Amino acid sequence: MNSPPSDVRLKLLTFAPMVDSETSRLLLAYYGVPYRERDNLIPLVMLKALVHGGTGYVPLLYGDGLKLTSPRPIAEHFDSKLPAERRVIPAEASLRGQVEADWNTFNGEMGADTAAFAYHHLLPERRLMVPVFAAPVPPLQAKLTPFLYPLMKVLFRALLKLGPERAAAAHARIRATFEKTDKRIADGRPYLCGDRITLGDFGLAAASAPLLLPRGYGAKMPALEQMPPVLRTAMEELRQRPTAAFVQRLYAEGFAAARAGR
Repeated sequence: MNSPPSDVRLKLLTFAPMVDSETSRLLLAYYGVPYRERDNLIPLVMLKALVHGGTGYVPLLYGDGLKLTSPRPIAEHFDSKLPAERRVIPAEASLRGQVEADWNTFNGEMGADTAAFAYHHLLPERRLMVPVFAAPVPPLQAKLTPFLYPLMKVLFRALLKLGPERAAAAHARIRATFEKTDKRIADGRPYLCGDRITLGDFGLAAASAPLLLPRGYGAKMPALEQMPPVLRTAMEELRQRPTAAFVQRLYAEGFAAARAGR
């Protein structure tokens, strides 16, 4: 990936593996917005988000007078600058209802389930996860990652309410969502709502990416063969679904084609 020009004013403050961080990356690429990503460890990123955005939540896009926390405000802000036919949040009532339902399903429900299922199995794997967390952050934070890792595990377990039952339930819901999506895209449509890209497509791609590892995914993750056995088996099963091929096509062609107006 090419570095943005040195005069880019917008910064995306993130914790790289978050579903919402990937959603924001995909949206900003679609809108053609140049930015610099600033990845930090939890809880340090929360402190920086409090200073720059006033909320303590990430991802945060800030600079040049903007303070946009989470992908939905990012979409709403930049959508307003596009022609109506290219907006990912359509104004038409007939389509808007479906898009809102998709956003709730993929960014809301499946995004939370993906985090709960993946982190439940990955956090015990310190050897795998320390390099993942350390890779995108500043050098000093990278050096501190092994020492901060126990605290990060405690925070994740508390924030995501991790546990075996929660992980099993999350996996079951993810599979059910994939089954519904498989049926919906069986007619060969290029996007969830037909020929037009919408916010739901970004939600689906980002929420499923940690489990599918599509080419072009913007966060570092362990390779499939390194995954803990239960997680690897689940990922291999999901990667065989039609929805997985749909997501890979979005990453490879769909987002770029939509941006170009094709």
